[in-house]
Formats: sequence, structure tokens, C-alpha cells
Amino acid sequence: MLSYLNLLAPWLSGIGLNTVLLAIAYFAPKKLLTPAGYIHAWILGVLLWGTLGWRGYAVMMFYFLVGSAVTRIGMAKKEAAGIAEKRSGARGPENVWGSALTGTICALAAYVLSFSESAEVQAFVPLLLLGYVASVSTKLSDTSASEVGKAYGKHTFLITTLKPVPPGTEGAVSLEGTLAGVVASVAIA
Repeated sequence: MLSYLNLLAPWLSGIGLNTVLLAIAYFAPKKLLTPAGYIHAWILGVLLWGTLGWRGYAVMMFYFLVGSAVTRIGMAKKEAAGIAEKRSGARGPENVWGSALTGTICALAAYVLSFSESAEVQAFVPLLLLGYVASVSTKLSDTSASEVGKAYGKHTFLITTLKPVPPGTEGAVSLEGTLAGVVASVAIA
């Protein structure tokens, strides 16, 4: 009986924590997610807390908060140029899972494999945890590079042709954006 309670405890904690955070975020004046985005973020949060605990949850929360902040950098300039994120940067379900699906699959697989009695199977758990962090780190790097590059990139060029293009062009890179991506990736890793 006690082992079942120990197994359920992180899931119940995740439900409680994410419900409280959902209520706070819902009533906050600045919306970081769409209404549907809040529901999907709640599901994601419960899954991550239940499978990885506070450490894995903190990695995704860091991504979410920093990613939301960099999206708002230079928002007026990006909106004037027509290259800002839609909905003033508020994320929907497609953004939640676009950012987190790979990492969540790694988290779920690590959780399931952690119950195996086989040492060979358990050897994959650290690799899956690394995959989780690498996935989130890569996504934050991409978001930071893109948003900072659109706002402050002085010389943007297309990565495939090395020809100059306007900021916000799909596939464009800039020194400023690239540096922001490196800093973000290192910070989360």
C-alpha cells in the first residue's frame, strides 16, 4: 500500500502545483499563453513533475520563462516590421508541444525504464535524461537566437546561401542572434 502512495505522490503533487500555477497565470494581467495553451501547459507540467520531479520541471519552467521574456524583446520593432510572433507572443498548444514533445517523450521513456529490473535497460535512463535537457536547451537556443536576431540583428544573412536578407527571414542568422542562442543554450545546460 505504501509503495502505491509513494508512486502516486509526485503525480498528485504535480496536479496540485500546476493547478495553483494555472490559476495564478490565468488571473495575471500579462498573458504568456492562450486559454488552450494553459490547458496544454498544465498537462505538460503534470507529466514532467510526475516523471522527472522538480529538477526536470525546473528545466522546462526556465525555458518557458526565459523564452517568453526573449520573445517580448524589441516587440514594438518586430511588430512594426511584421516579424513578431502572433498573439503578441502568447503561446498556444502548438507552441507548447512544438517546444516540449521530444523532451516529454524522453522524460516518459526514462520514467518507464527506471522501473526495469534489468541493468542493461536502466543504462538508457541517463541518456534519456540527457536527451530531455538537450531538447529543451536546443529549443531555448533557437527561440533566443531567433527573437534577439529579429530585434537586434544588424547583418542578417541566409545560412544556405550566405546572401544578406532582412531580419525575420526564415533561415536567416545574425551574430547577435547566434550569440544569444549560445548563451541561452549554455544557461539551461
